[in-house]
Amino acid sequence: LTRAYRQASLSGDERLIYQQITNAGNEGIWTKTLKLRTNLHQQVVSRCLKTLEQKNLIKSVKSNPTRKLYMLIELTPSAEVTGGPWFTDQELDVDFIETLTTQCYKYIYSRASKLDVAPPADAIYSASYTGYPTAREISKFIADRQISNIALSMEDIQCLLDVLVLDGKVEKRTSGMDFGDMEDGDDAGMSGSAGRDDCVYRAVRDRSSKSNPWTETPCGKCPVFSFCTDDGPISPDNCVYFTRWLQF
Repeated sequence: LTRAYRQASLSGDERLIYQQITNAGNEGIWTKTLKLRTNLHQQVVSRCLKTLEQKNLIKSVKSNPTRKLYMLIELTPSAEVTGGPWFTDQELDVDFIETLTTQCYKYIYSRASKLDVAPPADAIYSASYTGYPTAREISKFIADRQISNIALSMEDIQCLLDVLVLDGKVEKRTSGMDFGDMEDGDDAGMSGSAGRDDCVYRAVRDRSSKSNPWTETPCGKCPVFSFCTDDGPISPDNCVYFTRWLQF
């Protein structure tokens, strides 16, 4: 039967329910919302929904976490309804997210070198180095390697990169800016669509096994450290090096 014929055979209540579901679009509509907007009894709403489903005019979709929504049968539920690509059966797919973030990081790390192999952990590159990838290049890498079995938008890739930035695994900058020139929080305003294509990403070196925070202070490498006492001629109170370090 054609859609027009199926709609023509609807009762007044069914047509009212169908119109509300049509207006909801791919966001869907909840049964309680249908009841409020149509002023129909819950049993009438349930009966109309069953009839519309039998006529293949509407379908039910479970939203995150468990609420059932109704929408036209030909529509694809929005990301707000399904939870987007990060949810599988209304559950956060942690393994999928970790796989993608790991692959993104490996690609960014490999692009820190012009060679085809990963650079050494202590590699240093000049500020003029142009090999750092953009979000669009990372998106193309994920798609070309078929790492994800579902299509990911630029917004989805940006979410993964934001996770890496917040985890301290990569740094984000605008093209042509020295990473050393960036202050904490400079990338906070670059997460929107504006400036997204002119941002590049660099892997952060893991210094956990080599760094000693004590050596970062003047005391850790002071040549007169052994003579420094609270009441002596050399003391923290009159140390010019420590004062400069605190002001820095």
